Amino acid sequence: MEITDDYKFWVSLSHQKFDHKPNRETEVGKLRFSRIYTDVSGFAEALAKGYCYTPIFNNATFGMRDKTDRNFSYSSFVSLDIDHTDVDMNTMVDGLEYKPTISYTSCSNGLDGKYSYRLIYCFANKIEGCNEYYNYVNSLLEANKISTSDIDDRSFKASQYYNGNGCGNIDIMVTNIIYNKLDIIVYYKDYYNINNIDSNNNKSINVTNNTTPPTIISLNDTFVNNNFKDDYWNMKMEDVLSKYIDVFPNIEHTPLPIVDDDTPYIVFPSDYIEIKRYWKKSNGRAIKIADGNGRRKKLFINGVIRRMINPSITFDNLLFNLLYELVYYISNFDAENVIDKKEIFYIARNVMKADLTRGEGLKGTNRRFMVNPRFCEKYGLNKRQVRNKVCKMIRNEGVGELYDCSKTDKENLEVMKSHGLEISLVTLKRWRKQNGITKYKKNA
Repeated sequence: MEITDDYKFWVSLSHQKFDHKPNRETEVGKLRFSRIYTDVSGFAEALAKGYCYTPIFNNATFGMRDKTDRNFSYSSFVSLDIDHTDVDMNTMVDGLEYKPTISYTSCSNGLDGKYSYRLIYCFANKIEGCNEYYNYVNSLLEANKISTSDIDDRSFKASQYYNGNGCGNIDIMVTNIIYNKLDIIVYYKDYYNINNIDSNNNKSINVTNNTTPPTIISLNDTFVNNNFKDDYWNMKMEDVLSKYIDVFPNIEHTPLPIVDDDTPYIVFPSDYIEIKRYWKKSNGRAIKIADGNGRRKKLFINGVIRRMINPSITFDNLLFNLLYELVYYISNFDAENVIDKKEIFYIARNVMKADLTRGEGLKGTNRRFMVNPRFCEKYGLNKRQVRNKVCKMIRNEGVGELYDCSKTDKENLEVMKSHGLEISLVTLKRWRKQNGITKYKKNA
């Protein structure tokens, strides 16, 4: 790497500039781009004026329809879109081993107490091909110990475009640091190897470069079961799931207490953790999480939750679980943004390296209990009937634990409210009557 003012490069800038965040429905689709040759300061100035940017494509001038992976030519930079994080830009940059060439806050920075900004790394040599771009994104994340949960998953796409910030609230920093691809080869080679696995014999390919000796990377350091490794890379996703469904448990929540068929409900442990499902419905049918809704981030977070549930989970088990998650809960049919097994592998690796203390906010559930399905089946009741019965039982148990015969109804209600149990006077009177307790009377 070097610090220089002489560096110039090609970038595609939008014809339009914006003093607001472009509307995805009415403005983004109309964007048109043209190549320009500029230096770092000129690029930074364009960002501050609200121009959008993207790498170089086959056509010198093009619209959004032509901005595809197939038409991608090369990029002289990698752009990391840090989205809705708890860490502000200055603090983030100060802690990075590899400082970005340009960093700037986006229009949405500061909304809801979260920070949003972009880190741009300029390179002296071209990043060619979507796979190479994807790999350099991963390499920079790993080199700087940035979690994939902190970035917009579209940052992995070579063909992605990015908004500048002409909203008037931009904070921009320029270091003029220009990187060579060899600067992070120690990280890049791990990802390069996976992209070049021979599909016929699953052999590793050497990293070749004119100025560095070939390096052979083995994937055995991550997989525990070599048979599973071979099947994972060579079989269809559905076939992998079918073959190993009885080998790897699908971990979705903390183990629950075992109760018999005569117990109507199961109480959640205080340390209960679960993967939450946010189903949307269309025409009465549940639909999967679609592209644009943070699919990769959800996969990463759900992987972290699985590690929190079972800290000793093996890499193989985690990888299988994430593959299961992708197939059954996530829409993956957009040809321009498919999540493949290679990406699932990367996500699983990042999950295994994640700091679990950052996932403390994922713990817990608002529910106190769940209906015992075996109780419903045994007594021919539906879940709603049992739930109503259980709520009444739990409420009565709470009243019984807190009720003080030496206090008036009003005083008892205040005590119960202070303990989080709010019931009406009518309910309390009914409870006393059912339990043969007479109303307390103060001495005259």
